[in-house]
Amino acid sequence: MQNALIKFFQIYSKNEAPFMHQQLAEWRATRPLAGLRILHHVPVVVNTLLKIACLLEAGADVTVTNPSDFCHAHPQAVSALKEANISYVETPLSLVGEQFDLYFDCSAQLYQFLGSPKIGAIELTGSGDYFYRHHNLDFPVISIDRTLTKQLETVFGCAESSHMALTKLTGITLSETSWVIFGFGKIGHGVAYFCNQNKIPVVVVDICEKQRNLAKNLGIKAINPENFNELERALIEANVVITATGKKAILNDYPHSWFSGKILANLGVYDEFGPHFSEDEVLNHKMPVNFVLEDPTPMKYIDPEFYIHNLASLILLNEKLANGVYGIPDEMDQNIIQRWCTYHSFPLDQIKLWFYDPNR
Repeated sequence: MQNALIKFFQIYSKNEAPFMHQQLAEWRATRPLAGLRILHHVPVVVNTLLKIACLLEAGADVTVTNPSDFCHAHPQAVSALKEANISYVETPLSLVGEQFDLYFDCSAQLYQFLGSPKIGAIELTGSGDYFYRHHNLDFPVISIDRTLTKQLETVFGCAESSHMALTKLTGITLSETSWVIFGFGKIGHGVAYFCNQNKIPVVVVDICEKQRNLAKNLGIKAINPENFNELERALIEANVVITATGKKAILNDYPHSWFSGKILANLGVYDEFGPHFSEDEVLNHKMPVNFVLEDPTPMKYIDPEFYIHNLASLILLNEKLANGVYGIPDEMDQNIIQRWCTYHSFPLDQIKLWFYDPNR
């Protein structure tokens, strides 16, 4: 495996991916996952190879799959896995009957496809967090979705990748656009942050009054999606519409004509536009638009998320957890945020201002 994957640590330097470089060095020395069989179900793109390499250096036997329902595996990443003689399985369902010690899961799909792991699972996403928390489990799950570390990806990473993807696919001059964002959770915060930083007119649409008030406190106009008159006026003025609610088919109740002639893009894992919109009407065939990029999230922002997703496996191994879902310890999360800000000379007050806090 070594040369085929380790070369990517030269492509993503220590300045760009300090957490991955640190984890590689530490786990090469300590091999904390030696002898464990791992199933890794995270979008297979080029920068994910660093995350997988760390697990291999830790001594794990790793099988890789891809959540293909919302993103395609990147050919260069798949080629590198095969060159490294790492098992890449196109269809997770073909693994039915096989046993794995740990799942590195996305949207709780491995559990739904294959049943329980021997030891536990580490969940990446909000949809998976929700699924696991609403089922009776016979194993423990660590979810990283509610961490501040995850929001480095969903807020600041999304702010960069969404506009890069729109520019790549449409060639538009973003300074000449006006945006409507459906959803003001973590990803909605990120898109609004981009608009705010670039002085692009933006309106947020969210069913939750608390979320609308958060937007207003940031100087962003916010609309209740049930206020049809106000929403129609906002859409008349907009030429970019982004969905980021985390729910399916959220536009079913509105006339299709409201969205005609606009740039339409989804940033959720589900088809948020629904059956009234064809795949050709929405960028990237309704799949998350940032996945048209080689790196759907710039490495700078996903580096600490990869680190904490891997690191959570040690919590499962070292602590006697009862069955159920657990978060990452606050102290660990805060430490990573502070280190990230130091590495990248990023102001901590911007994080406090823009990060989504469901308890706020």
